[in-house]
Amino acid sequence: MKKILTIFLCAALATGMCSCRKVGEEPSEETSGSGYESLPEAAEEYVSPVYASLTEEERDIYDHIKTAVEGFKDAAYFDPPIPRDTARKLYRLVYAQERQYFWLSSLFYAPDDQVSVLRLNYLYEKDDAELKRAELDFAVSTIIGELPEDASDFDKVVYFHDRIVTSCQFDDSNEYAKSAYGVLAVGYGQCEGYAAAMAELLDKAGIPGFMVTGTNDEGATHAWNKVLLDGKWYNVDCTWDDPIIKRDNPDFVRHDYLLVTDDEIEGRTHFTDDLYKGLVVCDSTELNYFAQKGLLFGSAADGIAAFSEQVRAAGIADKREAEIRFSSEDAYYAAMARLFDSGEVKDIIEEINGSCGTHIRSAYKHNNDDLWIVHISLIYESDPDAE
Repeated sequence: MKKILTIFLCAALATGMCSCRKVGEEPSEETSGSGYESLPEAAEEYVSPVYASLTEEERDIYDHIKTAVEGFKDAAYFDPPIPRDTARKLYRLVYAQERQYFWLSSLFYAPDDQVSVLRLNYLYEKDDAELKRAELDFAVSTIIGELPEDASDFDKVVYFHDRIVTSCQFDDSNEYAKSAYGVLAVGYGQCEGYAAAMAELLDKAGIPGFMVTGTNDEGATHAWNKVLLDGKWYNVDCTWDDPIIKRDNPDFVRHDYLLVTDDEIEGRTHFTDDLYKGLVVCDSTELNYFAQKGLLFGSAADGIAAFSEQVRAAGIADKREAEIRFSSEDAYYAAMARLFDSGEVKDIIEEINGSCGTHIRSAYKHNNDDLWIVHISLIYESDPDAE
């Protein structure tokens, strides 16, 4: 399907060797011995579907790797050895699901079929990582502290989404781009970082969720989140709601991929890695952003009427964004024909300028043909690039 949205290229999880830390140390008394121990079970009720999907033995290995990473160990030791495929699978899961340990490198290296020593490579030295962790904790606590006391979990997810999108600039070349630290403390990130930032905020707010990896419709690696609200699972993709746009508008945010179903994205724009397939089902539309905000319409006429009022309110408040969604393809394309082919958007702007004294010059269109969403950004006469 034709769509006007920005596709992001995200770095893949590498499988080559990278020695950011010393790897020649022998096992210490602390890390060697007759086996590996699992972490004590958490007291909290929620268990991630990712962790729940593992066998008891896999959980022990996962916990052992996680403990080694948390303690900045140079390696995780296994006696008896474990199959390389198992080590690779659980390393990948620890890397993706335990993003609070953002100092862990994505590089996995184990040359033998049976792994007794899994070398761990880190992006930063321990003191540097601890300093960055403190900076990230401060950024997260600041965002959490800004939430209204009566905010629902839905409100929190929307706030986290909007805060990430408006405060972070997509940049896959920044050295911190893959981490929540890069997104929330530095202000730069790519898809993995966006998803890690959302996971970090969800965790601190006590909202169940987990990060998913896969590819986009161009085959580039991608990451997004699954979120549990009111007993139902939803997809959230902050990266795709923060497109690189031509016009300088730091306040731009859209909500196309905020709390959507699997059917709306899976196999169309998002393709989930096998590790995460079937863990949960996202099939509810109840808490979709547009449904909750009263911005979902079944007819072109109703949608355009509401859209006109949105543009009016935005113009009066000197805001820029207006967005609506349709529940059918026919209604969406009928509205698109009226608004843009027949020039009704121009008529709406002229009427608002005349009746409200606003100075809207034109609008920039961001439509989504996959999800039947119309979004415009208003351009004012006073804008530097207005002609």
